[in-house]
Amino acid sequence: MIHALPGMGADHRMFPDPWNRLPGFSACDWPRHRGERTLSGIAHRVCEEYRIADGDIVVGASLGGMIACEIAKIRKLGALYLVGSAIRHDEVSRLLTVLHPLVDLAPIEWLRFSAGKIPADMAQMFATVETTFVRCMSKAIFQWEGLGAVPVRLVRIHGRRDLVIPPPAHADLLLDDGGHLISMTHARHCSEFIEANQSSQATAATPLAFERSR
Repeated sequence: MIHALPGMGADHRMFPDPWNRLPGFSACDWPRHRGERTLSGIAHRVCEEYRIADGDIVVGASLGGMIACEIAKIRKLGALYLVGSAIRHDEVSRLLTVLHPLVDLAPIEWLRFSAGKIPADMAQMFATVETTFVRCMSKAIFQWEGLGAVPVRLVRIHGRRDLVIPPPAHADLLLDDGGHLISMTHARHCSEFIEANQSSQATAATPLAFERSR
């Protein structure tokens, strides 16, 4: 299975067609907030509600990628794909680091500011976002310890023009005209890259599988 986790304030619509053409692909919504104040707490909830198992693949956009990093500490994932996301909190824009305490005053406005240029679908998602979830996760990000040395196959997809989480020193796919919402604006590029990457891994693993069966 491939489980896809959206960004903060978003839902399954953050992964439009052709994402659903990936074999075994399922775009998730965030579970109802029960007061969790850490990324780890949400990660455990997601694992339970979507039955994420060892060997599954998790794709995470923005906040979803950070939660996916926490899931990699709970499950032995087949792969971890971060789409415009981070592996530690200091990769987040310094401006947002300074402004994040203001989320208590106006969480939805803060979220809109964070996202930058917003597609129509994203604006509709913001209308139904849980304010408590936004507040708690906005703070939790900056207290997060990060992925660390978890043994997982990590693949990073990023936009060169991402102002929320600037491009990391190394990205497996760097989209020159991509911003922070590349899972939506560059859905085809992202999904096709993941499909090709998975195919190459499967091909490389075939000889080993054959040897074990002999």
